Amino acid sequence: MAERLNERVAQSSLPEDVFVELFSQVFGLEKVQLLSYDHPVEDIYGTSRYIDYALKTPDTNVAFEIDGLTWHHPEAITVAKFEDDLLRQNSLIHQGWRVFRWTDRELMSEPERVKEQLALFLESVSDLVSFEDFLPKQRGEAIELRPHQEEALESFERMRAEGKTIALLTHAQGAGKTVAAISDAKRIGGRTLFLAHRRELVLQAYDTFRDIWLEETVGLFMGDVRDHDAHNIVGSIQSLAGRLKEFDANTFEYLVVDEAHHAAASSYRRLLGYFRPKFVLGLTATPDRADGQSILELFQECAHRLDLKTAIEMGELVPIRCVRVKTNVDLTRVRFNQIQYNRKDIEERILIPPRDKLIVKTYLHHVRGRRAVVFCVNIRHGEDVAELFRREGVAARSVSGRMPRRDREKYLQDFRAGQLQVLCACDILNEGWDCPEVEVLMMARPTLSKVIYLQQLGRGTRKAPGKESLVVFDFVDNATRYNQSLNLHRVLGVSKYRAGGLLVAPEDQMHDEEMRLVKGEKPTTVLDIGVWARDYEEIDLFNWQEAVAGMISVSELEVELSTSQGFIRRAVERGILETDHTLTLGDRTYHYFAEERVEDVCEKLGIEKIGTHNIKQRFIAFVQKMDMAASYKPVMLTAMLDALNDRGRARMADVTAKFREFYESRKQAGLVVERESASMSRVDQLEDAEVQQVMLRMPFEKFERRKFLEYDHRDLAFIRFAPDLWRQLKSDDLTELREICKQSIARYYEPLE
Repeated sequence: MAERLNERVAQSSLPEDVFVELFSQVFGLEKVQLLSYDHPVEDIYGTSRYIDYALKTPDTNVAFEIDGLTWHHPEAITVAKFEDDLLRQNSLIHQGWRVFRWTDRELMSEPERVKEQLALFLESVSDLVSFEDFLPKQRGEAIELRPHQEEALESFERMRAEGKTIALLTHAQGAGKTVAAISDAKRIGGRTLFLAHRRELVLQAYDTFRDIWLEETVGLFMGDVRDHDAHNIVGSIQSLAGRLKEFDANTFEYLVVDEAHHAAASSYRRLLGYFRPKFVLGLTATPDRADGQSILELFQECAHRLDLKTAIEMGELVPIRCVRVKTNVDLTRVRFNQIQYNRKDIEERILIPPRDKLIVKTYLHHVRGRRAVVFCVNIRHGEDVAELFRREGVAARSVSGRMPRRDREKYLQDFRAGQLQVLCACDILNEGWDCPEVEVLMMARPTLSKVIYLQQLGRGTRKAPGKESLVVFDFVDNATRYNQSLNLHRVLGVSKYRAGGLLVAPEDQMHDEEMRLVKGEKPTTVLDIGVWARDYEEIDLFNWQEAVAGMISVSELEVELSTSQGFIRRAVERGILETDHTLTLGDRTYHYFAEERVEDVCEKLGIEKIGTHNIKQRFIAFVQKMDMAASYKPVMLTAMLDALNDRGRARMADVTAKFREFYESRKQAGLVVERESASMSRVDQLEDAEVQQVMLRMPFEKFERRKFLEYDHRDLAFIRFAPDLWRQLKSDDLTELREICKQSIARYYEPLE
């Protein structure tokens, strides 16, 4: 693996490419699209900084940094630079970021170790979401429960008709609110999740569901009782918050949160940010928390934002018109990873005078005089394009987070005041900057990242007096289907294109424009756009992310079926299995199966899925047949059995110490410690952290893939037996396991003595 990665890096010269590849192997290609690269932030003094890769989760932000060995070393750089780097990192931590760093050497030489660390560091994260701060929050309203419950139900209906999707129901009496909530959920009819903070409230709600909603099943999710399949589920927030991944984010259509004043707690925030119901209802005795903050506002802040298309159709954001400008720039041979082009390649193709002149010419011919933002490839590109604008008499400046703050703030203020007509930006406007008066966006920076494209688009979608619409110019370069840059039609999923026409708008505006078109009229609002076509053009919306949506990758299937790593991939490569979709990105090939093919794969390969009914038998059989390339598996399992508490948990540090002790005792007794090629043969030279990495990387990972052992999600300092397995293991079973491990160790060392 390391050799293949080294070859790839030699071609692209970017350690970041390796990081993206490793990330995709751990979390899947779909999650890679949520990475925001060169992500702009400000330190505690307001100075612009950049994160190599940023991720957003429902309750925190995550920063990934890839450094050269000497980039931040105090002996290789000035003291001032070293201290500045510390300020940057401390600022991120102060602002609530989780920060993880690797050297480029680690990525290329120890990819498996980095993958294990990625999985461990994000183990407790419920889900990854997109950076969407530029999008509007969901609409909401707080109402008080009146003596007549029907009034509340009518209010909920009215709110939904007005596009409001978050409600807060207040009343001092708990039972009345619960009955109203369940009655409304029943009227909707979709799957419902009801959450409460205390056991007695969970049980009360469960009984109320059984009394009111007789037509559908209701299940509990609390403690050891975890029903996933009932139509309606009533659970405790404590039980569900650590098991969000057991549910799809779109599982429930209706979400009820009792005791909504607890919503500031991290468990509630994770849950509200994870699930994507059509309607959320909070129940509370008061609309405000003790600190005066509105509970409704807190719900709106935690819940996912409106998607761009919905927000525009609801009138929260301005309508968008689109003009596609085709160029003769060839991107077909530009190297790329899953979310970005190779920087050197893209700069060689894009930074050419004819394309820059086309950008300026497009503005002059179609939207001269309107305030516009041109998104550029890099600082040099922004400066070159701004200079071309100024030569044509257009007040324009290039802005970047890397320029002096005083200059940047002046240019941004001049633009807001109308003294500048055009800003050429490569980074600073992606996030955290807002000027509602922007009427035109020129997408001159090719990108494969939906995060980047949407952040750029968000700079122009705010409403402002007299602003009828936002005009987006997509510069369309020649590319393959797999490395074509994102554009507005692909992002919004709209295949019909009419130059200058409304692409997305409220329904009445779309209808009005269609009627004008039928009459042969050009909409008066676009008379000054120098391009207009009556006929539609079909746009190829091929998107590999959508092509594999809902499918399961080979690596995911190996984990789901608890096979060894590479087992199913080898079956595909040998022609034993036929995949439903094969995706080639750069120099890597990814295989996907449709979800309904899982049983077929099991049958062809003779695999039985591990479940409650067979997990104990499969576990003991695995221990009995452990392959013994090294002694690690039985030694680790014995160490874990020695360190276990009565709940099947063991502190990681204790297991590591006992694992180490086994090899140290052999060395002290003059016995063979391990094969010379094995890391533990040098046990006396290894730090405890290195011993732990050996244990986690080799034996533990084999048990974890098969879902026999796992990290404790509540406290990552512990590892444990899978709960379904631990409940079935008796004292005699543990004794048998110790004996099996003892015999396996003896058989392993016999030929080495």
